Amino acid sequence: MKKRMLIIEDEYYLGDMLRDWFRQRGFEPTLCENGIDGMNEALSNAYAVIILDVMLPGMDGFSVLEAVRKKEIHTPIVILTARSELQDKLQGFHTGADDYVTKPFAVEELDARVNALLERAHDVSSEQIRGAGMILDRNDRCLKNEKTGASVKLSGKEYTLAEFLLLNCGQLLSKSQITEAIWQNGKEPSYNNEEVYISFLRRKMKFIGAHACIETVRSEGYELKADHDS
Repeated sequence: MKKRMLIIEDEYYLGDMLRDWFRQRGFEPTLCENGIDGMNEALSNAYAVIILDVMLPGMDGFSVLEAVRKKEIHTPIVILTARSELQDKLQGFHTGADDYVTKPFAVEELDARVNALLERAHDVSSEQIRGAGMILDRNDRCLKNEKTGASVKLSGKEYTLAEFLLLNCGQLLSKSQITEAIWQNGKEPSYNNEEVYISFLRRKMKFIGAHACIETVRSEGYELKADHDS
């Protein structure tokens, strides 16, 4: 499955070049040319990594970054900007950037930094994924209640679905994204199995007493949310 990338860059030729470069390297890039569209895209869809300019029309990149992190979206974000002052770099990192690259830059270096971030994100979560008050253990494929320790074993596709939802906790995921995540081998499901496996996973979350829900957004998809009232 291709890694989805969001590029938020208002310089058309640069954005177009980055989109072509990363597409040729196995990514599925989406380009937004202003801060408001970029923020909405980052909040509405799941991405493996985000490349974010600072000086954007509509909303500056630091504000976009702050909005994304306030929603507890932990997607790796690389700031790509001509602003090279130490104060700007510190603001970027303090707001939640994972890396900071200044223009002019070599696209090969940006490529290496993006892939290093993705490898680091995978290594950090290599054994457990936490989110919405639950822990998914990658070794025994058990879903656990973080507070009580209650656990339940997941089947292969239940595990794949739980992993995808937890890695994108708080983000609206389309049915097509979920279907692609469950059937990673590229084969088409024989029927709308994403609804079936969503139902299975909901039952197992209820079994362990998880204070979380998989919310159905009509005609759009699903979103894993923590139940803050519980």
